[in-house]
Amino acid sequence: MQFSLNDNRTINAIITRLTNEDLDIIRKEVERLHSLKSFNPLFSAIADYNPSEFTPQAHDWLDMSDVDFQIMVSEFFWDALTFRVTREYAIGIFLDRDAREE
Repeated sequence: MQFSLNDNRTINAIITRLTNEDLDIIRKEVERLHSLKSFNPLFSAIADYNPSEFTPQAHDWLDMSDVDFQIMVSEFFWDALTFRVTREYAIGIFLDRDAREE
């Protein structure tokens, strides 16, 4: 489904007006999705992106020893997942409201 510019504005407005209850629902969904996989898919994506001859060693080191890297990737994954779920939630509100008006 392709959204118009006006639809995008409406969905963004919905996001800015989300209540604490809405944000709690979103947080719970992110937690649920996050718990489905025991391994962060970004670790593999980073390792597989244009690898060099030393990528396997660097990846092993980052995966096993570099706590700062692990925290950074985990936080980014959580933030990206939250960003996605928030938009899914807002689109659901938008489409539900649109369906009720028909």
